[in-house]
Amino acid sequence: MNRNIVSALALVSMLALLGGCNEEAKPQKPAPQFGVVQMAKLYQESQLGKDGIARVGQLEDKAMAMLGGLQKDLEKARADKNEAEVARLEKELQSRVFFLQNVIKQDQEHVMNVLQTEMKKAFEKCRAEHSLFGLFSDEVMPSYSPEVDMTDAVKAILDADKASFGDLPSFEKPALPEPENATPIDETEVPAEKPAEEQAAK
Repeated sequence: MNRNIVSALALVSMLALLGGCNEEAKPQKPAPQFGVVQMAKLYQESQLGKDGIARVGQLEDKAMAMLGGLQKDLEKARADKNEAEVARLEKELQSRVFFLQNVIKQDQEHVMNVLQTEMKKAFEKCRAEHSLFGLFSDEVMPSYSPEVDMTDAVKAILDADKASFGDLPSFEKPALPEPENATPIDETEVPAEKPAEEQAAK
């Protein structure tokens, strides 16, 4: 009887061991080799992205305020039927609009260059920290598992670096450059008349 009990206990122990072995033998989920970043979320929620959007809006508001003053002057000149002033202000307004558009466009390009440079550095740092082979944007990887989403990790790196875009560009129109074929001032001076004695001698 005791022998049967011992045999039963031994059998239970063996089954338990076999069960444990089976659990360890189950294949584990492989660690991610690549990551995916949600670009729109990164632009909208990172501090650098928010600063870039705010900067562009600030420039546009400043430009509209400057043009608003010229527009009011133009409307007054039209009401007064001052044709000469209307023509001058229309020309000035057109020139100012063109200038401000160029300033804003150049600063938008500057903002985008800074964003792309800082994001590239953050991507590389995130890739190295998580031992990944590479990172993809969600634009080229529309379907992926949640565990490979590295958006928050990249955002944390961006926010910690505290990069900036620098000072706002000036809206003051620069002076037009002097034409290359302009005659130097010293060459345009009228020569002084010769003394009367010299003229009489001739």
